Amino acid sequence: MPKIKVRTKDQKVYEKIVEAYEQTVIIQKQKRLTYGHWDFVVFGQTDNNETVLREGYAEQASIKRVPIYIASLAQPGLTNVNGIPIEEFIEEDVPEKYKGLEIIHVDPLRPLAIKKRETVPGTSRAQDQICKDYEGQNIAIIHSPHESDWMIAVMKYLSECDQAFPDPVQEAFSRNSTLHGDFLSLANAKPSSNRLN
Repeated sequence: MPKIKVRTKDQKVYEKIVEAYEQTVIIQKQKRLTYGHWDFVVFGQTDNNETVLREGYAEQASIKRVPIYIASLAQPGLTNVNGIPIEEFIEEDVPEKYKGLEIIHVDPLRPLAIKKRETVPGTSRAQDQICKDYEGQNIAIIHSPHESDWMIAVMKYLSECDQAFPDPVQEAFSRNSTLHGDFLSLANAKPSSNRLN
């Protein structure tokens, strides 16, 4: 099963991540999955009674067109290492409250990219219109509890896709892995001064 392990210095940020993950609603899944590419539209409300819509995709990272199945910065379970800043995992639009978050393990590596972002007035009518606009397309429709939680909502969708349609190569790696636990974990360990090559 896919995992992402994160490290944050603030327990409140971790609690927000868990809350956003649990409150995310996946309205529509893609009808036809394209290997190594997942399209999504994710939306959530702002504090000003508006709705922010982001249309984007997650694409499996590859080297010379060969998919990267496992992207681990450390041996499974090891948390005292430097992680990937969230800003390198997400191409743009990292919410302020999640800046400084580090990913210390991610399986598989799928950077998130946003190709369209717009703000529309209102919340409930906006949700109905977004669902109507995208319901006939081969795209996931995801409702995040707040617009700034969009990346957590997308990661939940990707996790559910991987559970329903596991990749055989990734599953073979996972069976041999000793990494267990929840989708998200809080690591309080300080970063190691040693670098892994």
